[in-house]
Amino acid sequence: MALILTFVICMLIGMPVLATIGWATIISMAGGPLPMAFIPQNLFTGMDQFPLIAIVGFVLAGYLMEPAGITEGIIDVAHKMVGNITGGLAIVTILACMIFSSLSGSGPATTAAIGSLMIPAMIGMGYSRGFSSGVAATGGTLGILIPPSNPLIIYGVIANTSIAGLFMAGFIPGFILTFSFIITASLIAKKKGFQRTGEKFSPKELMIAIWRAKWALMTPVIILGGIYGGVFTPTEAAEIGALYAIFVGFFVTRRLTVRMLIDALIRTSAMAGTVTVLVGVSMTFSRLITLYRVPQTVGDFLTGFSSNPFVILLLIALFLFAAGFVADTIAMVVVLTPIFLPVTTKLGIHPFQLGILFVICCEAGFLTPPFGVNLFVAMKLTEVKFEEIALSVIPFIIVILFWVVLFAAFPAIILYLPKLLL
Repeated sequence: MALILTFVICMLIGMPVLATIGWATIISMAGGPLPMAFIPQNLFTGMDQFPLIAIVGFVLAGYLMEPAGITEGIIDVAHKMVGNITGGLAIVTILACMIFSSLSGSGPATTAAIGSLMIPAMIGMGYSRGFSSGVAATGGTLGILIPPSNPLIIYGVIANTSIAGLFMAGFIPGFILTFSFIITASLIAKKKGFQRTGEKFSPKELMIAIWRAKWALMTPVIILGGIYGGVFTPTEAAEIGALYAIFVGFFVTRRLTVRMLIDALIRTSAMAGTVTVLVGVSMTFSRLITLYRVPQTVGDFLTGFSSNPFVILLLIALFLFAAGFVADTIAMVVVLTPIFLPVTTKLGIHPFQLGILFVICCEAGFLTPPFGVNLFVAMKLTEVKFEEIALSVIPFIIVILFWVVLFAAFPAIILYLPKLLL
């Protein structure tokens, strides 16, 4: 009881997630039968996870893509493909986010990299500021679903399941959401009368754009092709991706400088250090709640409503969606995975299905105030009010929730590729 009570109080008073989990663990153990040595032992074990190194590589690669000039090539290819369709620039933004997400693994990074170039372009073509910012924020959510994905790496570590399998499981849902966002953006653009670019589709121009962007487009081929071809692990792929970005930036585009590299390394260290310690603390927390039988209590509560796996998944998804209003993605993954995973495993739900639904619900969390990170990133790129962006993403949130229900009902959509390739 002390564990849950302390955790809730710390969250309500605004403590950082790391401190919240740490204090909840320490206070609940004070005077108990477990020795305090339990904390440092499990903290070390939790941090001593080889796959966590992957986050360093993918984050660094994401931070290097834009200054290296890789992002512009991706946008140019997307523009030549669909630029003259109704809502063409919005569709270009979403497609570019989809491609960039296969490089960075981060939602806010994807929003910032693509949005910094596409939001001004959309506004210049007469798109409203709210819609332009909302499209970039929505497209950025694909950064944590389409492989590689930092939240999926953390989920895989905590759930002790295959990260490569989770990456495979994210492909089909990622493409489905991408094209659902494209259709939604196109319909909204048509309704609001946003104009086309006026440039006719030209296969020749598209091939020229693809050739110019060959170094950028080779990045996901190297990273994902290497993983699924068995050439290297996801962790090794992350570091190869970072080295490839450095090579392209210094020797191909020649736009990357030593100062930019140092800045990217500093930002990556801050991000990776926070995540590593957070995962270590969460592993201690998860083992403690297991000893206190919290997952069993939650399981009994949920199965009191129904023993149907679909219903249980919907209840979990509803809780995750609500949690997205008040917690960030990493916090949700590290805190809630140890609670819900035993429940779903007992019901025969595959860990991959829970992991993908986890991430999709976190996507919605990127777009919901007051902690919608992608909304804040997009807001910083333009002068639009936060409320205007929040209203503009409502149709996209509805699309996400629609697919959450279908993915919960039809696990084969998620599990098809892992079963085929593993």
